[in-house]
Amino acid sequence: MINGHGDDRYQYPKITADFSSNVYHQLDLSTLKQVLIEHLSDIHHYPEPDAGAIRCLLAARYGIDEQCIGVTNGATEAIYLIAQAFRGSKTTIVSPVFSEYSDACQIHQHQVQHVFALQEIPPQTELCWLCSPNNPTGDVYTEQQLFALFENYSQVVFVVDQSYADFAINAELPIEKVLQYNNVIILHSMTKQYAIPGLRLGYFMTCQSLAAKINHFRMPWSVNSVAIAAGHYLLNQYNNLKIDLILLLQYTQQLQQELAVFRALEVLPSCTHYFLVKLLNGRTAAELKHYLAHQHHLLIRDAANFVGLDTRYFRIATQTPEQNQALVAAVGEWLHD
Repeated sequence: MINGHGDDRYQYPKITADFSSNVYHQLDLSTLKQVLIEHLSDIHHYPEPDAGAIRCLLAARYGIDEQCIGVTNGATEAIYLIAQAFRGSKTTIVSPVFSEYSDACQIHQHQVQHVFALQEIPPQTELCWLCSPNNPTGDVYTEQQLFALFENYSQVVFVVDQSYADFAINAELPIEKVLQYNNVIILHSMTKQYAIPGLRLGYFMTCQSLAAKINHFRMPWSVNSVAIAAGHYLLNQYNNLKIDLILLLQYTQQLQQELAVFRALEVLPSCTHYFLVKLLNGRTAAELKHYLAHQHHLLIRDAANFVGLDTRYFRIATQTPEQNQALVAAVGEWLHD
């Protein structure tokens, strides 16, 4: 899907607070910007064909074999590579969820079926996509749920997108345990973790045989030199660049409570910093989005194009307390108009 994601602020020239994207922009990345300046001359040379330096750092961080890792141009490249590697599969997608799983699979002629709960996964499934924490609901599957799934459906290859694992408590699966299975692929996004969507950097981890199957379809040099330099810096500074998750979730809970005061809104629960809201007054999220963008320069995510949702749903990602207050006031104004 080229269009229809969050963070479409390029369509609105005066946005002052962006609640539409799940990327958290409150990290201080001033030192990263200096690193990027120092590496600008790298654009005159080809990067490593497979981003091997980043793969090596990730292997050391997780304590796993390098051959179990693939570094990609954002997690989205990994999604399309997996869809290509399993071309034509009978594929199940647990929805509502990120649309690129379906789009990638449709391109590669999968037989796609959407379900809305883990217990609905059909036994004939060959490939299954999950997101935990889920986008857009913010739900987190427990470790017990997922490992039971991997064991009970041993004939199914599960792709578990953990791009937002740093934004929920106890959401990340222990990779040493995951690699004991030959039917699990884990996705991660440094784009989300470090708020660098313009650089495009992600990776997948799986057993060696599945990693080889996926990497077979990689094109060389998909991760550029500047992104590799950024990844090298970020991984080495991992412990110094963590978000204050407890504070972020407190801001989120406060924002949810303030929105829930409005009787025309149903605020859905979430385990992370973004959540869904349902309109109960017969109006649409598209109307609210248009009003907020043009009257208050605030941007939300119209969630109508997620499979399983409709025109009543929108998604919000927590920003600063001041920006959150501005959103609550503006939504209240629209509801009482």
